[in-house]
Amino acid sequence: MPFIHNSYESVKDLLFPRLCCGCGERLSIGERLVCAHCQTTLPLEPNRDWSFNRRKTLWHDHDRLMRMGALTRYERGNVASEIIRNLKFHRHYELGDWMGRTAVQLLRDTDLFDGVEFLVPIPLTARRQRSRGFNQAASIAQGMAAELCIPVRTDILKRLRDRESQTHFALAQRLDNADHVFSLLSDSDVAGHHLMIVDDVMTTGTTMLGALSVLEALPDTQISTFAWAWAYVPALT
Repeated sequence: MPFIHNSYESVKDLLFPRLCCGCGERLSIGERLVCAHCQTTLPLEPNRDWSFNRRKTLWHDHDRLMRMGALTRYERGNVASEIIRNLKFHRHYELGDWMGRTAVQLLRDTDLFDGVEFLVPIPLTARRQRSRGFNQAASIAQGMAAELCIPVRTDILKRLRDRESQTHFALAQRLDNADHVFSLLSDSDVAGHHLMIVDDVMTTGTTMLGALSVLEALPDTQISTFAWAWAYVPALT
């Protein structure tokens, strides 16, 4: 039976080759989603001081913010960016679970997830979610939750609007534009707990800051943030 199964898999791979979501090369039998080479060459974020790094110090006036972390560095064309592109725009839904699980497995020996009780993925507007078919941040959070054994809460934040492209705005203007993007849906049982906001990629942090600012209204609540990738921004690295 194992021989028949392996032969079937070999024929299927020949007729319908599976490609790596990181480099686009054919996956070997036994590889899934991301090839072994891409997994071992992920551009990992080198700064593991989650409670004191350049990004966090920019938000020093947010005293509820405990830690800010990321797994990888995002630069156009690198493995991290290709994985995110395949997740968001090629509807590799199962890739989010792999990304979340991989993040926890590679960062478990740091203190990033210590004490976190709920994962809160950045929501999409209803229109954007219908168009995309899923929420990539929520799919990453589900993979993280499976490893951390804590709940994902999609009933806490609501996204009110999509922001226009930020590329033509200065940093200060981008941060101002974080206002009024999110609102609280519920605070019934998460106030006083440690929440982690989850997103796929963070550049200047405008989106994450908008979510953080809303969650800070919850009394006695601690907040941490996680992005699967931090985009390279010279002013922030």
